[in-house]
Amino acid sequence: MKGLRRILPFGVLLLPVPGFADDSGDVGEVVVTGRRLPPAASELVLATSVIDRETLAQSGNQRLDDALRDVPGFSLFRRQSSRASHPTTQGVTLRGLGPSGAGRTLVLLDGVPQNDPFGGWIDWSRLPTTTLESVSLTRGGGAGPWGNAALAGTLRLRSHAPAGNGVEGKASVDSFGAVDGTISGFGALGKANLMATVAGHSGKGPYLIREGQRGPADVRTRDKGGLIQGGVGVPFDDATQVSLTGAYSSDVFINGIEIAKSRSRIADGTANIVHDNGRDAVGWEAHVYVRDENLPAVFSSVNATRTTVTPSLNQFRVPATAVGGNAIVRVPVSDALAFDIGADGRRTTGETNELFQYVAPAFTRVRAAGGAQFIGGGYLEANWTPTAAITVTAAGRVDTWEQTDGHRRETAITGGALLRDDRYAKRSGTVGNYRLGGRVAATETVELRATVYSGFRVPTLNELYRPFRVGNDITEANPLLRPERMRGIEAGIDWKPTERVAASLTLFTARLTDAVGNITVRTTPGLDPVLNVVVPAGGTLRQRQNIDRIHSEGVEADVTVAATSALDLTVRYLYTAPRITKASNQPSLVGLDLAQVAKHQGFVSASWRPWSGGVLRAEGHFAGSQFEDDINSRRLAGTATLDLYAEQALSPSATLFLSADNLFDRTVEAGRSADGLVTVGTPRVVAAGVKFRL
Repeated sequence: MKGLRRILPFGVLLLPVPGFADDSGDVGEVVVTGRRLPPAASELVLATSVIDRETLAQSGNQRLDDALRDVPGFSLFRRQSSRASHPTTQGVTLRGLGPSGAGRTLVLLDGVPQNDPFGGWIDWSRLPTTTLESVSLTRGGGAGPWGNAALAGTLRLRSHAPAGNGVEGKASVDSFGAVDGTISGFGALGKANLMATVAGHSGKGPYLIREGQRGPADVRTRDKGGLIQGGVGVPFDDATQVSLTGAYSSDVFINGIEIAKSRSRIADGTANIVHDNGRDAVGWEAHVYVRDENLPAVFSSVNATRTTVTPSLNQFRVPATAVGGNAIVRVPVSDALAFDIGADGRRTTGETNELFQYVAPAFTRVRAAGGAQFIGGGYLEANWTPTAAITVTAAGRVDTWEQTDGHRRETAITGGALLRDDRYAKRSGTVGNYRLGGRVAATETVELRATVYSGFRVPTLNELYRPFRVGNDITEANPLLRPERMRGIEAGIDWKPTERVAASLTLFTARLTDAVGNITVRTTPGLDPVLNVVVPAGGTLRQRQNIDRIHSEGVEADVTVAATSALDLTVRYLYTAPRITKASNQPSLVGLDLAQVAKHQGFVSASWRPWSGGVLRAEGHFAGSQFEDDINSRRLAGTATLDLYAEQALSPSATLFLSADNLFDRTVEAGRSADGLVTVGTPRVVAAGVKFRL
């Protein structure tokens, strides 16, 4: 937190948030980071769910990833909140398309990628719900403005853009004693508009090990950190705005064992320019960004009785950087036809520096592993709306990727003997992708849509070069991993018989080739001669490998009903069944289910506004059983939980709220180790707080 305190006085000059109005009257509303070109017509064709600001505001003490679980199929690597899981497990995927630490979904904040440059995961603590206007979840990949990492879909976060001058925020405390708060200030200075946000969280969380299996070594998780972010937006003319944003965050997390500590430090900045002069004129926007971070972490090993802890890995320095940009030009040819032409590129570098092979009382070896990566592409998208009832979209995209400076060097600490010095050859490639879709209003109440698409994801530097260990389970890296490819088809129907009722149904099928998975290599103790790794008793050795082919198919359903002017009902359901259909390296995997995916997932909610300023909300989440591992030997039980939320406005500027997550304190199985140890998700948590705007 020292670095955070050091830059706190300069917060007004930094950070990514949104905009406000210029009180001078010379221009209309000005947005610091949230302003973008209007959505393309193609978005009407895609399977997209939108969570608005009102719904985000009713998430109680939840982080953004918890709130997004209202959409079945959204998942991190395991059934755990980012409040109680290691940062490297927080990659996101949609439709159950192979959850992993890296994730298979692109996350954008006002057009800028938020995926970690080294590992692809998301630091959810940097994305407070109070600073967001909406989240759009587009399921399914495809060419167009989204390239690498948008394999399973795209999450587009739009910053909140308050008008005028003022302060708003949120503060809460929960039943674990954890405190959480966010405060934002915004206003105009001449034609410039400024905004700054400061957020912080501190306190204990749940145990990670199932009750009855815990020992003296187990402690509650602890999380302490903060964020400072801000921006300045200046109108160049009535159609053009330039903005600068920046952020710094620091977070310390104790991962259920006292010595298992990680510390994430991230600084980033963005320059944006947007020109929008109406739908009949050429519009364009461009973003340039830089991100610098470090994620040192200590991992531990615990004996069978959970009485003794030894360090298994000390990643004392893990620097990573990303520099990139993207631009789009929208050209309206006629009232019915428009073209989007765009390009983007991102260069990332990263390296893990770590102590490993612990022999009491000290580590005996040191390792440095990492590399550099560039991914860039261009696309052309055509959107044709010959009538109000018909929309047709077609897009093509070409990307190039390059991996350089791949290395893994291991040295003995005593004596300095060089034990390993691998230098990996430069690798590169070119990938083409497409999307073709259409939407037709069949009747006044029924619309039909269909899309065929392809997508890709280049393995992250973390997957290519960094081995890791969790307890006695070891996973080796693989510098020869190939990019993942996906082809998918989906068709849907949207029905809106009245203003109060809306329903949608989507059928989809997808084929994922060269999927990166953690593949079991050895389950017996001893030295593995191929990977030169010693497997401890009760442990498992895995390696990241490409799985030849995974086939997934399923159905999504969504129904919303405004039962009365004060009562809203929502039901969502997902069935998905991804299976391995070809695995030349591990033929025994063929026919098995993909790990960490429940076939049946659902959500139901009721929101009631019984009186002025009052809201009562109940949400139920359920998921069927799923397998923990690739060989389907460890099954995790299904789960069903109930969350409650209530708020009451005390005045136009202050609202009190109370929330209870997992009200009946159900055990949520999140992981199961080779020796039967079960890690669990968040138990019952009650929180109370206040939201305000002055």
